[in-house]
Amino acid sequence: MSRCPLFRQGGVSLITAIFLLLLLSILAAGMLSIVSTSHINMAADIGGSRAYQAARAGAEWGMFQLDPNAENAALPSCVSGTPAIPDHRVVVVCQSWDASEGGRQIRIFRITSRAVPETSKAPGIERMVEVTLEKCRDPGISTAPYDC
Repeated sequence: MSRCPLFRQGGVSLITAIFLLLLLSILAAGMLSIVSTSHINMAADIGGSRAYQAARAGAEWGMFQLDPNAENAALPSCVSGTPAIPDHRVVVVCQSWDASEGGRQIRIFRITSRAVPETSKAPGIERMVEVTLEKCRDPGISTAPYDC
């Protein structure tokens, strides 16, 4: 009895086909993992950018509370609070220090704004913006604006 050489090669092609299918499925799983990780990182980046903008808006709110047009003859006081910024919990904290220079009254303010997204799918996103500014009043100026 002689066997045909085609039957011997049939088993080799089956093993090769299974190997190629396995290799392609591993490559597809790897690509899926990379794409999924990329989407998660992009969502975290967008959430971080939004939190930064919310923190910046909180810092600007804090600065605006400090008599922006210098209409009061006295130096303004610190204002801390929680401004209403959509989709974020923003806490603004203000600290101040007094100084004088050449008969002028100077108050230095440090405003810290911290924003945390309220509806974030990626936990741990938080941004903080800190601003330092000063206000100056000269007793010799008798009409508004009272800035030095």
